[in-house]
Amino acid sequence: MAMRDDDKLVRQLSLVAYLMSQQRPVTADEIHEAVEGYGGMSDQAFLRRFYADRGEIEAMGLKLAVERPNDDPFQGDLYLLPAENYYLPQIDFTDRELSALQTCLYLLEGQFAYAEPLRLALQHLTMGRPSPLDDRAARTVSVNLLGGDYSPEVAGHLSKIESAITRRKTIRFPYYSIGRDERSEREVDPYSLLYLGGNWYMVGFAHERASLRIFRLSRIEGRITFKTRAEHDFPAPTDLDLSRYRERPPWQFDDVTDEATVRLSANIAWWVEQMFASSGTFRAGDDGSTVFTTGYGSARALVTWVLGMGAEAEVIEPASLRDAVGAAIDSVRRRHVGEDVPADAVAAVGDAPDDEAPASPAPAPDKVVPAERFARLLALMTRLLAACGDAFETRVPAADIRAELNIDAAVLDEDLTLLNLINFGGGCYTLYAQVEGDDVVVQKETYGDRFVRPARLSPLEAKALLWALEFIGDRLPTEADDALRSARHKVEAAIGTDNLPEVEIGHVAVATSEVSAAINAAIRQDRVLDVEYWNPSRGELRARAIEPHLLLNSREAWYVVAYCREASAQRTFRLDRIRSATVRDERFTRRPEIVAAEPDVVLGIAPSSPEGQAAVVWSSPRVARWMVEQHATRERRADGSALVEIPYVGDDWIVKEIIKQQGEAVVVSPEGLRRRVADLATAMGARYGVGAGAKG
Repeated sequence: MAMRDDDKLVRQLSLVAYLMSQQRPVTADEIHEAVEGYGGMSDQAFLRRFYADRGEIEAMGLKLAVERPNDDPFQGDLYLLPAENYYLPQIDFTDRELSALQTCLYLLEGQFAYAEPLRLALQHLTMGRPSPLDDRAARTVSVNLLGGDYSPEVAGHLSKIESAITRRKTIRFPYYSIGRDERSEREVDPYSLLYLGGNWYMVGFAHERASLRIFRLSRIEGRITFKTRAEHDFPAPTDLDLSRYRERPPWQFDDVTDEATVRLSANIAWWVEQMFASSGTFRAGDDGSTVFTTGYGSARALVTWVLGMGAEAEVIEPASLRDAVGAAIDSVRRRHVGEDVPADAVAAVGDAPDDEAPASPAPAPDKVVPAERFARLLALMTRLLAACGDAFETRVPAADIRAELNIDAAVLDEDLTLLNLINFGGGCYTLYAQVEGDDVVVQKETYGDRFVRPARLSPLEAKALLWALEFIGDRLPTEADDALRSARHKVEAAIGTDNLPEVEIGHVAVATSEVSAAINAAIRQDRVLDVEYWNPSRGELRARAIEPHLLLNSREAWYVVAYCREASAQRTFRLDRIRSATVRDERFTRRPEIVAAEPDVVLGIAPSSPEGQAAVVWSSPRVARWMVEQHATRERRADGSALVEIPYVGDDWIVKEIIKQQGEAVVVSPEGLRRRVADLATAMGARYGVGAGAKG
């Protein structure tokens, strides 16, 4: 199989080289005779193979022009690869734009499923030129995009689905439907990939349901296959609207069927309006509060959101939704004070030995979506020929080539061997290259000058680049805050609208542009920052003076890691909860103890020291499947319930997570955590007239 793949690559590369060398329309017969790999084939076999190769080359972004002569009815089609269809348009980046692009790759390395196509896209754009990497930006930003369910299998699914979306191919795969707790074979027309909350999803038309559906890639349990061998299986969707996933809150994913009124405290109203301005309306209340009116399709999702804000939010209408919130809070309270604890939740659970290490998150997989080898070989060929310049021969450090393309020595040898075979008849080659010592020695052959400019970005490379630019956005503390924005505009203009990403980004919690600009400036200049910060666990909005050291992303939100002068310790502040930020003239000296740790550790949802703990939590059959998917499983029960272990550092985060489960999750141990959950639920229940704290 590997040999057949190599033969196809040589044939397709030779076809491209032949068309570029001719720069005139050629017949199929000329291609049959001249291009390496087609010789010896029958006419029928050649045409079948040629049309297949042409389709794959065009899928890589290199579109052949076809001319049909009118003056000779016996003349077949003529084929041409115009230079403008091959060359990537020249993009003149400023040094700061190049720096921002390289920093973007630096940050996403190992965290971005499309890191390899992104690397290759930047190689095309910069032509291997060293760029002034902004070391400060690299040291002061940390990105964590991979959710807990990311794996080499998910990476493989991404690659296959990406190909299916580009080629409009119907796919089949075995899928676990967690809501129905069943496994079945699915047939889907894939329309788009969606990144949401650290996890990857596919949006497509499900044939079994005859409607648009969303599939979580980690729940695909087996191989993804194409339904047919046809070039396309379905037309491109013309009315696809992904705003329900990209812009709407969870309670509006389903069609809106009712309307809720939620009273928000002054502490939190500004944040809700900042995050969900397009999801409802806001009006000032008589008591200084704000009333938020929002439509909803999922009552449970809205209840979960309200519970996550504790005493800062209260459902007023409709009565049925208010009753549901009150019942959920009372269920949490009763199950944590011993009034209504399911028998399975208090069944004997062997206590973990005192010296047992707390559960740790699985290490991130190192497999990502690969760059297409065809595109990598074109990039390598361009890089080597460009290094020759006007000379016939040159030497390039092999280590530089390996670093630029992220390949090892063995792969470099294999790629050079294939490039040396690119032949389009009559002894016409593009280059000859081999490794000698620490260098790659390159000799420029016939027509080599035609390939000293990079080829157009493949659709996968273009999507990876634009997706990365959109995600990182203008949040980097670079010297020019608009560097990535201006670089993105130039890239979009160069690659055209046909290559815009078919990957959507779900809702990400960000600060206002004013707050982001102030934080970036303070980090860049080592200046003290005065912030007004809402602490949800304490229910207070208060002023803090901080020394910001690091911007950190963890899946759905951005944070700043800083030294808090009030606490005299390191603290982490979520950017979207900073209401205002003002940069002082005062500078601070960076503290070596504040370092970039793993994001989940910094945020207190995974242990990093002996102080880290793991809570044992019973999950009812209603939510057990989701809890098991997210956390380490201690025990599965015959009735569908489960015991899971959830690692944590501070109580605030895990208490909120348990409250949001609406009584379907019960803390078994430690006992102190049970009491914290019970106390918060009792306080919240008083407002709804339920539980021990209810007012008659």
